[in-house]
Amino acid sequence: MKTTRRILSVALAMVLAICMLTNVVFADANMLIASLNTTTYLALGDSITAGYGLEDADSESFVTLFGNEIGATTINYGVSGLTAETLAETLATGEYDTYLAMVDVVTITIGGNDLLHAFYEYLLNLYNTAFGTELTVTDVQTWFTDGTSYQTEISTVLALLTTDEGIAGATTAVSGAATSAIANIQTIISKILAVNPDVIILLANQYNPYASLAVLEDYAAISNLFDTAVTAFNALLSQVSALSENVIVIDVYSAGVATNVNILTMNFDFHPNASGHETIAAAMLAAYEDATASTEAEATEEVSEPVTAEAAAETSNNPTTGIAISLIPMAIALAGVALSKRK
Repeated sequence: MKTTRRILSVALAMVLAICMLTNVVFADANMLIASLNTTTYLALGDSITAGYGLEDADSESFVTLFGNEIGATTINYGVSGLTAETLAETLATGEYDTYLAMVDVVTITIGGNDLLHAFYEYLLNLYNTAFGTELTVTDVQTWFTDGTSYQTEISTVLALLTTDEGIAGATTAVSGAATSAIANIQTIISKILAVNPDVIILLANQYNPYASLAVLEDYAAISNLFDTAVTAFNALLSQVSALSENVIVIDVYSAGVATNVNILTMNFDFHPNASGHETIAAAMLAAYEDATASTEAEATEEVSEPVTAEAAAETSNNPTTGIAISLIPMAIALAGVALSKRK
Protein backbone atom coordinates (compact mmCIF):
# COMPACT_ATOMS: atom_id res chain seq x y z
CA MET A 1 0.00 0.00 0.00
CA LYS A 2 2.80 2.43 0.85
CA THR A 3 4.55 1.75 -2.47
CA THR A 4 1.31 2.25 -4.36
CA ARG A 5 0.67 5.56 -2.59
CA ARG A 6 4.19 6.75 -3.44
CA ILE A 7 3.68 5.94 -7.13
CA LEU A 8 0.32 7.67 -7.05
CA SER A 9 1.89 10.73 -5.47
CA VAL A 10 4.62 10.91 -8.11
CA ALA A 11 2.11 10.50 -10.94
CA LEU A 12 -0.15 13.18 -9.53
CA ALA A 13 2.74 15.56 -8.97
CA MET A 14 3.87 15.15 -12.56
CA VAL A 15 0.41 15.77 -13.95
CA LEU A 16 0.03 18.87 -11.81
CA ALA A 17 3.46 20.09 -12.91
CA ILE A 18 2.46 19.64 -16.55
CA CYS A 19 -0.69 21.67 -16.03
CA MET A 20 1.25 24.48 -14.35
CA LEU A 21 4.01 24.56 -16.95
CA THR A 22 1.65 24.79 -19.91
CA ASN A 23 -0.78 27.22 -18.27
CA VAL A 24 -3.60 25.11 -19.72
CA VAL A 25 -6.32 23.27 -17.85
CA PHE A 26 -6.22 19.73 -19.22
CA ALA A 27 -9.59 18.04 -18.79
CA ASP A 28 -7.97 14.62 -19.19
CA ALA A 29 -5.41 15.43 -16.50
CA ASN A 30 -8.15 16.43 -14.09
CA MET A 31 -10.01 13.22 -14.84
CA LEU A 32 -6.82 11.28 -14.20
CA ILE A 33 -6.29 13.02 -10.88
CA ALA A 34 -9.87 12.26 -9.87
CA SER A 35 -9.52 8.59 -10.79
CA LEU A 36 -6.27 8.22 -8.85
CA ASN A 37 -7.51 9.99 -5.75
CA THR A 38 -7.74 7.65 -2.78
CA THR A 39 -9.86 8.60 0.21
CA THR A 40 -8.29 8.37 3.65
CA TYR A 41 -10.62 8.27 6.65
CA LEU A 42 -9.77 8.85 10.32
CA ALA A 43 -12.27 7.88 13.02
CA LEU A 44 -11.87 9.62 16.39
CA GLY A 45 -14.02 9.12 19.44
CA ASP A 46 -15.25 7.00 22.27
CA SER A 47 -16.52 3.43 22.64
CA ILE A 48 -19.08 3.92 19.88
CA THR A 49 -16.27 4.54 17.42
CA ALA A 50 -14.35 1.64 18.97
CA GLY A 51 -17.37 -0.64 18.37
CA TYR A 52 -17.78 -1.65 22.02
CA GLY A 53 -20.40 -4.31 22.65
CA LEU A 54 -20.63 -5.61 19.08
CA GLU A 55 -20.06 -9.28 18.35
CA ASP A 56 -17.67 -8.37 15.54
CA ALA A 57 -16.64 -4.72 15.63
CA ASP A 58 -14.37 -5.20 12.60
CA SER A 59 -17.39 -5.86 10.40
CA GLU A 60 -20.36 -4.36 12.27
CA SER A 61 -19.14 -0.97 13.51
CA PHE A 62 -20.29 2.19 11.78
CA VAL A 63 -16.62 3.03 11.16
CA THR A 64 -16.15 -0.13 9.07
CA LEU A 65 -19.50 0.23 7.31
CA PHE A 66 -18.95 3.89 6.45
CA GLY A 67 -15.32 3.37 5.42
CA ASN A 68 -16.27 0.52 3.10
CA GLU A 69 -19.08 2.52 1.53
CA ILE A 70 -16.78 5.38 0.55
CA GLY A 71 -13.94 3.06 -0.46
CA ALA A 72 -11.55 4.56 2.06
CA THR A 73 -8.36 3.56 3.76
CA THR A 74 -9.60 3.65 7.35
CA ILE A 75 -7.70 4.55 10.52
CA ASN A 76 -9.74 3.89 13.67
CA TYR A 77 -8.61 5.64 16.84
CA GLY A 78 -11.72 4.97 18.88
CA VAL A 79 -11.01 4.59 22.60
CA SER A 80 -13.61 3.27 25.05
CA GLY A 81 -14.25 5.71 27.89
CA LEU A 82 -12.80 8.69 26.01
CA THR A 83 -14.17 12.09 26.98
CA ALA A 84 -14.16 15.35 25.03
CA GLU A 85 -11.64 16.78 27.50
CA THR A 86 -9.22 13.88 27.04
CA LEU A 87 -9.50 13.95 23.24
CA ALA A 88 -8.86 17.71 23.20
CA GLU A 89 -5.77 17.22 25.37
CA THR A 90 -4.47 14.39 23.17
CA LEU A 91 -4.87 16.37 19.94
CA ALA A 92 -3.15 19.36 21.54
CA THR A 93 0.04 17.28 21.91
CA GLY A 94 0.32 17.00 18.12
CA GLU A 95 0.34 13.20 18.36
CA TYR A 96 -2.21 12.86 15.55
CA ASP A 97 -1.04 15.76 13.37
CA THR A 98 0.56 13.50 10.75
CA TYR A 99 -2.70 11.64 10.24
CA LEU A 100 -4.85 14.74 10.41
CA ALA A 101 -2.80 16.39 7.67
CA MET A 102 -3.26 13.51 5.22
CA VAL A 103 -6.88 12.49 5.71
CA ASP A 104 -9.87 13.50 3.61
CA VAL A 105 -12.60 12.84 6.15
CA VAL A 106 -12.82 12.58 9.94
CA THR A 107 -15.74 11.23 11.96
CA ILE A 108 -16.10 12.01 15.65
CA THR A 109 -18.30 10.50 18.36
CA ILE A 110 -17.61 12.27 21.64
CA GLY A 111 -19.45 13.77 24.60
CA GLY A 112 -21.51 10.81 25.78
CA ASN A 113 -19.01 9.79 28.44
CA ASP A 114 -18.85 13.38 29.71
CA LEU A 115 -22.61 13.28 30.37
CA LEU A 116 -22.64 9.77 31.82
CA HIS A 117 -19.65 10.37 34.09
CA ALA A 118 -21.47 13.36 35.58
CA PHE A 119 -24.53 11.15 36.10
CA TYR A 120 -22.49 8.40 37.77
CA GLU A 121 -20.71 10.93 39.96
CA TYR A 122 -24.04 12.25 41.14
CA LEU A 123 -25.37 8.75 41.88
CA LEU A 124 -22.15 7.97 43.74
CA ASN A 125 -22.56 11.00 46.00
CA LEU A 126 -26.19 10.08 46.69
CA TYR A 127 -25.27 6.55 47.65
CA ASN A 128 -22.20 7.37 49.73
CA THR A 129 -24.06 10.11 51.60
CA ALA A 130 -27.04 7.87 52.35
CA PHE A 131 -25.08 4.82 53.50
CA GLY A 132 -21.72 6.20 54.64
CA THR A 133 -19.84 4.15 52.06
CA GLU A 134 -16.71 5.07 50.12
CA LEU A 135 -17.53 3.68 46.70
CA THR A 136 -15.95 5.07 43.53
CA VAL A 137 -17.37 6.06 40.15
CA THR A 138 -15.97 2.81 38.75
CA ASP A 139 -18.19 0.88 41.17
CA VAL A 140 -21.29 2.68 39.95
CA GLN A 141 -20.31 2.13 36.32
CA THR A 142 -19.89 -1.56 37.02
CA TRP A 143 -23.40 -1.74 38.46
CA PHE A 144 -24.95 -0.32 35.33
CA THR A 145 -22.93 -2.34 32.84
CA ASP A 146 -23.41 -5.64 34.70
CA GLY A 147 -26.87 -5.07 36.10
CA THR A 148 -27.73 -8.74 36.58
CA SER A 149 -25.07 -9.06 39.30
CA TYR A 150 -25.96 -5.77 41.01
CA GLN A 151 -29.74 -5.59 40.97
CA THR A 152 -29.94 -4.68 44.67
CA GLU A 153 -27.44 -1.82 44.35
CA ILE A 154 -29.12 -0.44 41.24
CA SER A 155 -32.57 -0.58 42.77
CA THR A 156 -31.29 1.16 45.91
CA VAL A 157 -29.52 4.01 44.14
CA LEU A 158 -32.40 4.55 41.69
CA ALA A 159 -34.78 4.80 44.63
CA LEU A 160 -32.60 7.66 45.92
CA LEU A 161 -32.50 9.22 42.49
CA THR A 162 -36.15 9.07 41.49
CA THR A 163 -37.33 11.80 43.81
CA ASP A 164 -38.00 15.36 42.74
CA GLU A 165 -34.86 16.52 44.51
CA GLY A 166 -32.75 13.71 43.11
CA ILE A 167 -33.83 14.26 39.52
CA ALA A 168 -33.31 18.02 39.77
CA GLY A 169 -29.77 17.52 41.07
CA ALA A 170 -28.92 14.96 38.42
CA THR A 171 -30.30 17.18 35.66
CA THR A 172 -28.13 20.06 36.84
CA ALA A 173 -25.04 17.86 36.98
CA VAL A 174 -25.51 16.35 33.52
CA SER A 175 -26.43 19.68 31.91
CA GLY A 176 -23.31 21.28 33.40
CA ALA A 177 -21.19 18.49 31.94
CA ALA A 178 -22.79 19.09 28.54
CA THR A 179 -21.69 22.74 28.54
CA SER A 180 -18.10 21.80 29.43
CA ALA A 181 -18.02 19.10 26.76
CA ILE A 182 -19.09 21.55 24.07
CA ALA A 183 -16.20 23.87 24.91
CA ASN A 184 -13.76 20.96 24.51
CA ILE A 185 -15.38 19.88 21.24
CA GLN A 186 -14.89 23.36 19.84
CA THR A 187 -11.21 23.04 20.75
CA ILE A 188 -11.06 19.63 19.02
CA ILE A 189 -12.61 20.93 15.80
CA SER A 190 -10.42 24.05 15.77
CA LYS A 191 -7.30 21.91 16.18
CA ILE A 192 -8.24 19.62 13.29
CA LEU A 193 -9.03 22.54 11.00
CA ALA A 194 -5.75 24.24 11.91
CA VAL A 195 -3.84 21.18 10.69
CA ASN A 196 -6.10 20.40 7.72
CA PRO A 197 -8.56 23.16 6.75
CA ASP A 198 -9.92 21.15 3.80
CA VAL A 199 -10.86 17.99 5.68
CA ILE A 200 -14.54 17.04 5.95
CA ILE A 201 -15.51 16.58 9.62
CA LEU A 202 -18.63 14.54 10.43
CA LEU A 203 -19.53 15.14 14.07
CA ALA A 204 -22.21 12.93 15.60
CA ASN A 205 -24.58 14.46 18.11
CA GLN A 206 -25.86 12.55 21.15
CA TYR A 207 -28.83 10.23 21.46
CA ASN A 208 -30.67 9.60 24.72
CA PRO A 209 -28.87 6.55 26.19
CA TYR A 210 -31.90 5.67 28.31
CA ALA A 211 -34.74 6.55 25.93
CA SER A 212 -36.11 3.02 26.21
CA LEU A 213 -36.84 3.59 29.91
CA ALA A 214 -39.49 6.20 29.07
CA VAL A 215 -42.26 3.60 28.95
CA LEU A 216 -41.56 2.37 32.49
CA GLU A 217 -43.20 4.41 35.23
CA ASP A 218 -40.44 3.78 37.79
CA TYR A 219 -37.63 4.82 35.44
CA ALA A 220 -39.24 7.34 33.09
CA ALA A 221 -37.73 10.21 35.11
CA ILE A 222 -34.22 8.97 34.19
CA SER A 223 -35.10 8.97 30.51
CA ASN A 224 -36.59 12.45 30.79
CA LEU A 225 -33.59 13.96 32.56
CA PHE A 226 -31.21 12.63 29.91
CA ASP A 227 -33.47 13.83 27.15
CA THR A 228 -33.36 17.32 28.65
CA ALA A 229 -29.55 17.25 28.90
CA VAL A 230 -29.00 15.70 25.47
CA THR A 231 -31.35 18.17 23.78
CA ALA A 232 -29.45 21.08 25.33
CA PHE A 233 -26.12 19.49 24.34
CA ASN A 234 -27.22 18.97 20.73
CA ALA A 235 -28.50 22.52 20.42
CA LEU A 236 -25.07 23.81 21.42
CA LEU A 237 -23.31 21.27 19.21
CA SER A 238 -25.18 22.46 16.13
CA GLN A 239 -23.46 25.81 16.54
CA VAL A 240 -20.03 24.17 16.21
CA SER A 241 -20.69 23.75 12.48
CA ALA A 242 -20.23 27.52 12.16
CA LEU A 243 -16.46 26.97 12.52
CA SER A 244 -16.26 25.79 8.91
CA GLU A 245 -18.52 24.76 6.06
CA ASN A 246 -16.68 21.42 6.16
CA VAL A 247 -17.96 20.68 9.68
CA ILE A 248 -21.22 18.74 9.52
CA VAL A 249 -23.20 17.73 12.60
CA ILE A 250 -24.85 14.34 12.09
CA ASP A 251 -28.28 14.08 13.72
CA VAL A 252 -27.93 10.69 15.38
CA TYR A 253 -30.53 11.73 17.97
CA SER A 254 -33.35 11.92 15.41
CA ALA A 255 -32.12 8.87 13.48
CA GLY A 256 -33.43 6.53 16.20
CA VAL A 257 -30.33 4.61 17.25
CA ALA A 258 -31.25 1.37 19.00
CA THR A 259 -29.25 0.51 22.13
CA ASN A 260 -28.71 -2.52 24.32
CA VAL A 261 -30.67 -1.27 27.33
CA ASN A 262 -32.81 -4.09 28.75
CA ILE A 263 -34.57 -3.37 32.02
CA LEU A 264 -35.71 -6.99 32.40
CA THR A 265 -32.12 -8.08 33.04
CA MET A 266 -31.12 -4.76 34.65
CA ASN A 267 -28.72 -4.25 31.76
CA PHE A 268 -28.20 -0.50 31.37
CA ASP A 269 -25.62 -0.78 28.60
CA PHE A 270 -26.33 2.25 26.40
CA HIS A 271 -24.06 1.32 23.48
CA PRO A 272 -25.65 0.92 20.04
CA ASN A 273 -26.28 -2.59 18.79
CA ALA A 274 -25.42 -3.67 15.23
CA SER A 275 -28.61 -2.12 13.91
CA GLY A 276 -27.74 1.13 15.66
CA HIS A 277 -24.31 1.18 14.00
CA GLU A 278 -25.95 0.67 10.61
CA THR A 279 -28.15 3.69 11.33
CA ILE A 280 -25.15 5.85 12.26
CA ALA A 281 -23.22 4.71 9.17
CA ALA A 282 -26.16 5.56 6.91
CA ALA A 283 -26.46 9.04 8.41
CA MET A 284 -22.71 9.61 8.03
CA LEU A 285 -22.78 8.40 4.43
CA ALA A 286 -25.69 10.64 3.42
CA ALA A 287 -23.95 13.72 4.84
CA TYR A 288 -20.62 12.81 3.27
CA GLU A 289 -22.13 12.26 -0.16
CA ASP A 290 -23.87 15.63 0.01
CA ALA A 291 -20.61 17.33 1.01
CA THR A 292 -18.50 15.67 -1.68
CA ALA A 293 -21.16 16.26 -4.35
CA SER A 294 -20.99 19.98 -3.64
CA THR A 295 -17.19 19.95 -3.81
CA GLU A 296 -17.17 18.01 -7.10
CA ALA A 297 -19.74 20.39 -8.61
CA GLU A 298 -17.52 23.37 -7.77
CA ALA A 299 -14.46 21.62 -9.23
CA THR A 300 -16.32 20.77 -12.45
CA GLU A 301 -17.43 24.37 -12.80
CA GLU A 302 -13.83 25.55 -12.53
CA VAL A 303 -12.57 22.98 -15.07
CA SER A 304 -15.29 23.86 -17.58
CA GLU A 305 -14.19 27.51 -17.86
CA PRO A 306 -13.22 28.11 -21.54
CA VAL A 307 -9.64 28.85 -22.53
CA THR A 308 -9.45 32.24 -24.25
CA ALA A 309 -7.78 32.75 -27.64
CA GLU A 310 -5.17 34.95 -25.97
CA ALA A 311 -4.32 32.26 -23.46
CA ALA A 312 -4.10 29.62 -26.18
CA ALA A 313 -1.78 31.82 -28.23
CA GLU A 314 0.41 32.46 -25.21
CA THR A 315 0.57 28.76 -24.52
CA SER A 316 1.59 27.91 -28.08
CA ASN A 317 4.55 30.27 -27.75
CA ASN A 318 5.59 28.87 -24.39
CA PRO A 319 8.95 27.05 -24.86
CA THR A 320 8.20 24.76 -21.92
CA THR A 321 5.03 23.40 -23.48
CA GLY A 322 6.76 20.76 -25.59
CA ILE A 323 8.83 19.56 -22.66
CA ALA A 324 5.81 19.42 -20.38
CA ILE A 325 3.62 17.55 -22.87
CA SER A 326 6.38 15.01 -23.39
CA LEU A 327 6.07 14.11 -19.71
CA ILE A 328 2.43 13.07 -20.05
CA PRO A 329 3.12 9.48 -21.24
CA MET A 330 5.43 8.94 -18.26
CA ALA A 331 2.82 10.23 -15.82
CA ILE A 332 0.12 8.02 -17.34
CA ALA A 333 2.46 5.02 -17.22
CA LEU A 334 3.12 5.61 -13.54
CA ALA A 335 -0.58 5.93 -12.93
CA GLY A 336 -1.18 2.65 -14.74
CA VAL A 337 1.35 0.88 -12.54
CA ALA A 338 -0.28 2.32 -9.42
CA LEU A 339 -3.74 1.28 -10.49
CA SER A 340 -2.60 -2.27 -11.35
CA LYS A 341 -1.11 -2.60 -7.85
CA ARG A 342 -4.40 -1.56 -6.27
CA LYS A 343 -6.38 -4.39 -7.97
